[in-house]
Amino acid sequence: MRSDQARLLGGVIVGIVLLTIAIAGATLWTDRRERVQHESDVATGGVGDRAIPIMTANGCSGCHTIPGVPGAQGQVGPRLDGSLADRIYIGGVLANNPENLIRWIRSAREINPHTAMPSTRITEQQARDIAAYLYGLR
Repeated sequence: MRSDQARLLGGVIVGIVLLTIAIAGATLWTDRRERVQHESDVATGGVGDRAIPIMTANGCSGCHTIPGVPGAQGQVGPRLDGSLADRIYIGGVLANNPENLIRWIRSAREINPHTAMPSTRITEQQARDIAAYLYGLR
């Protein structure tokens, strides 16, 4: 009976250690995610947490695949995931920086009349919020 109790105690200890590691990992991931989103918010002047309803209301999900946006599995435009921050150009013509992304989101066809991306005409703040969200995905 004593060896059964020792095995049980060992299993409980292993379980506690694994649970502690899982909690620590989740905390580190959450902290990193919040830090990256904050940096993106500051860089763009937007609030990424407001972006999902804006993107949904403006049909972004019809053309783009966007992590975290319900139904955003579009195949027309590029994937708007963590790789956006690493791209050299936006729309093939603009250097990738927050101000250019905001301009592109608002008026893509004024920048490149041949793009499939529509000029959304959303407010500058809405475009900043979307840019903050997209840069925050990295």
